[in-house]
Amino acid sequence: MADHHKALENYIKKLMELQYSHTPDQTLTEEDLKSIALEAGLTEEAWLQARQRAAQHLERGKAYVSTHNWEDAAEELEQAATLMPNSAEANYLAGKAYLQRGKMLEQPADYDKAEYYLDRSLLISPTYGESLRLKTELNNHKRVHTQKTTQQTKSKNMTKWIVIGAIALLLIFGYFSMYNTMVSAEENTVQAWAQVENVYQRRADLVPNLVETVKAAANFERETLNEVVQARAAATAVRIDASTLDEASLQNFAQKQDALTASLSRLLAVSESYPTLTATENFRDLQAQLEGTENRIAVERKRFNEAIQNYNAHARRFPYNLLGFDTKAYFSTDPQNQQAPKVEF
Repeated sequence: MADHHKALENYIKKLMELQYSHTPDQTLTEEDLKSIALEAGLTEEAWLQARQRAAQHLERGKAYVSTHNWEDAAEELEQAATLMPNSAEANYLAGKAYLQRGKMLEQPADYDKAEYYLDRSLLISPTYGESLRLKTELNNHKRVHTQKTTQQTKSKNMTKWIVIGAIALLLIFGYFSMYNTMVSAEENTVQAWAQVENVYQRRADLVPNLVETVKAAANFERETLNEVVQARAAATAVRIDASTLDEASLQNFAQKQDALTASLSRLLAVSESYPTLTATENFRDLQAQLEGTENRIAVERKRFNEAIQNYNAHARRFPYNLLGFDTKAYFSTDPQNQQAPKVEF
């Protein structure tokens, strides 16, 4: 039994070689097929059984064709065409089954098989009318399918480029949106720093009047006055690039302003020893303005640090950190000098 199956496999293999040959033999007769079977190791009886098996595949294939069961028809008729390579009918029906299955399932490979079997049918019998008619229908379907496939490919490509373009636009708009957000946050820090400088400048503008009032009203300690004048000069000499606001520059600015705050505190403290001075309306008015300015300094310093906090949070956060904006330093002063100088009268 094992030898029989092996011989049958060899026979089918040889038939398939003939079937898929680039130059199929059109003159195979029943005797030719019998010789191939015997060479493959089949007995004459086994060969006759193989012929019966081929006929059964053909009949089942025809039955499936009649019910338009193209999938099963294609399988059965392909077997029949393999075992009956000299049958124009088997090859024609196999071609028909594959053509109809291709139309049903939209499978280009089925059209190729249909063309192969129809060509074999016409090689065996060039005047086989049904094969000629079906070959024309096949060519029309292949042309339509090619056009449809080309259109679908163009449509897919168009859709792909539209999607790519939309994503690119979203990325571009996203980039500009993030960039503008960072610019706005940075501009807020610049404006906040300008307010800090304004209130410090307002305090510096009060110092000359305070010094002149003290000098005119009392024989005041010259050393203390000189400290105030020098501290004011040092504080007003510091200039900071608002677009940079680096830590070293802010520390230097804070130190100079702290020195002025400390010298003003000492001046006002010493002034307590001069009742005539503290009783003057001009001195009391300057004292009130100075205290109000110190309060404004505290408020603007707080607002500036809040602006810096918002800016730094964006600069560190993904994806804003990809834009290359550097973080900025906070503005801090000596805690001992953060209280407005007071004098109790």
